[in-house]
Amino acid sequence: MKFTLLNTKNRTEKTVCAAASALAAVFLIISAVCLLFGRGGARRTFIFPSADAGKYIIETRFLPENPVQGDIGLYVDELLLGSLSERTLLLFTPGTSVLSCFLRDGTLYLDLSDDMLAMGDGVADIKDAVRLLRRNLTDNFREIKEIELFVGGRYAYGNSGPE
Repeated sequence: MKFTLLNTKNRTEKTVCAAASALAAVFLIISAVCLLFGRGGARRTFIFPSADAGKYIIETRFLPENPVQGDIGLYVDELLLGSLSERTLLLFTPGTSVLSCFLRDGTLYLDLSDDMLAMGDGVADIKDAVRLLRRNLTDNFREIKEIELFVGGRYAYGNSGPE
């Protein structure tokens, strides 16, 4: 009887070990597939002004493909929301939103709300913010050759940017 009890215990240990090995193998295969094919979105780089003068914070985010507002519109929305890191400035005051955004023949027409013009703590200088907006857009979307910026439906800056 002792021999049978030991033999059964040995089989149980082997079964548990085999099950754990199979589970680990499945986990590794799923992880590899997710690593190779996962993330399901476009990799975008964001540059935000640091609270420390003259420095920048660079972030990489994976944005979903085919968003309702379009790739560029979603990117601008994310840029307006700000950095995920501490010690960064917002480009424009909170509440700034995209009124319209479309690309035609290499020119991006971007209309932001009037909130963009308000000043506040934790917000970059307007000229630096517009330059950084332009740089972020042209670095992430090679098809953008020129940017025409409107604020509240009124023309604000052309391709040369703020003076």
